[in-house]
Amino acid sequence: ASNGLVPGKAATLADAIRAYNVNSGSKLSFIEPRGLVNTGNMCYMNSILQILVFCVPFYDFLDQIGKRAAHSFKSDTPLLDAMIMFMREFPVIDSAVSVEQLRMRLKDNELEQYGEAFIPEYVYDVIKRLPRFSSMRRGHQQDAEEFLGFLLEGLHDECTHVLRALPSIAPEVNEATSPTSERSVAGSADGGWMEVGPKQKASITRSSGHVVSDSPITKIFGGNLRSELRVPGLKNSVTLEPYQPLQLDIGAPNVHNITDALKGLTRSETLQGDFNSPRGPGTSATKQVFIETLPPVLILHLKRFQYDNAGGTQKIWKRVGYPLELELPKEVFPPNKRNNLSMRGGLPRYRLTGVVYHHGKNAGGGHYTVDVRRQEGREWIRLDDTVIRRVRSDEVAEGGAEEDPKVLAAALENHKQDIQSGNIFDRFDEEDGEKEEDGQGWSQVNGTQMTPTGTAGKKWSGVVNGTNTGTATPSTKGERTPKGKEFKADRVAYILIYSQIKAQPTSAPLSS
Repeated sequence: ASNGLVPGKAATLADAIRAYNVNSGSKLSFIEPRGLVNTGNMCYMNSILQILVFCVPFYDFLDQIGKRAAHSFKSDTPLLDAMIMFMREFPVIDSAVSVEQLRMRLKDNELEQYGEAFIPEYVYDVIKRLPRFSSMRRGHQQDAEEFLGFLLEGLHDECTHVLRALPSIAPEVNEATSPTSERSVAGSADGGWMEVGPKQKASITRSSGHVVSDSPITKIFGGNLRSELRVPGLKNSVTLEPYQPLQLDIGAPNVHNITDALKGLTRSETLQGDFNSPRGPGTSATKQVFIETLPPVLILHLKRFQYDNAGGTQKIWKRVGYPLELELPKEVFPPNKRNNLSMRGGLPRYRLTGVVYHHGKNAGGGHYTVDVRRQEGREWIRLDDTVIRRVRSDEVAEGGAEEDPKVLAAALENHKQDIQSGNIFDRFDEEDGEKEEDGQGWSQVNGTQMTPTGTAGKKWSGVVNGTNTGTATPSTKGERTPKGKEFKADRVAYILIYSQIKAQPTSAPLSS
């Protein structure tokens, strides 16, 4: 199978973008992994590019657009063109119409078939020329989540720019992405719309900021938050705000896992001010945020960097639990919508497909690596620039183990003392996360670990096809190439990518 350029399609780029469907039913492509050479502090870009190309709906988007329309680097969509070219760097090993068929077709040696590492120079060149990325200078370490946001925004803007040339059409409503119930709406005098919920209780609903046009990017990654302002004596005021990704605060002591963080997102907040309440001045209001709609691919950003008056920007280094399969808690949805979830097959569920890790003691530097689930749904690989190795799902799950509360409490106390002494994070070099794989670093060959005495140790499930020194050494026999120094225990999850598990609607709704 090949994913090269398909010649001569009549459809224009705009038609191809408008016709994109997340659930297109196209074949699953099992692609050959390739490392990305780090030419100097480029790991933040490498990790994001890798996690996106292994995201099945995003890969399908690039593949569908690339096959249906001709592209030129002198076009109005240079970023989209560069990403399509990047996608084509990964040969298709095999393809099938379903995960089950793909698993049956794949041979053992194909699971460890890796290509040579390369430098996506054309992606870097486009990014260098776009004003949106002006703060990201080559050779300087940057924030991977910020780069992800800029990249998705840039692709979205290019798509909507192209779509403006088409005749106006009514926006499509993707019911599959919405966990909410049906609602009745009517015009409102102040520019919003009246939303009538259960028991005929009305609220005024508005969209905040600029109106986000639909694009393949929002169809894949975009959702809406629902911010409800309740003032005694007045109709509830509801504001819909787009998100992409979903930002999660993890700093609170009671946040041990992402379910805690999701519930914290919806915690009610009391506000003081003049809200023109008929009950007079001094009346307090409450604000609460819920998830209104969910995307097919849910990006969770664990906010690990926060400003501390005593020490500047600091990294929140505690381990935060995350599951391989996530069921969103009912508390994150508006109360009047929760019962209707039963008609949609229960609470929305997602499967973990990628993790971006941050290595390092503080916010001023460090390193990024990524774990990705491959397209047949079982195999995981770990990518560290040019180094690729096969890992088990339980190794990925181990990274999502929660912090021991007693260890965390002691660490927080030491953290406070270290701020004063200037030795912040020094005590945690050997605690959380990965340890050195053996006393000599990476001395494993052909999947066997060598012990310090030179004898063969336990069998490894992974293979590596390169080094992190700037040149790639491809391997076609599963040999492990020395990597150098392994990053120690300061690896923590920073970005989580979850893909929606399609629910089967129940035959009849449960009674409320």
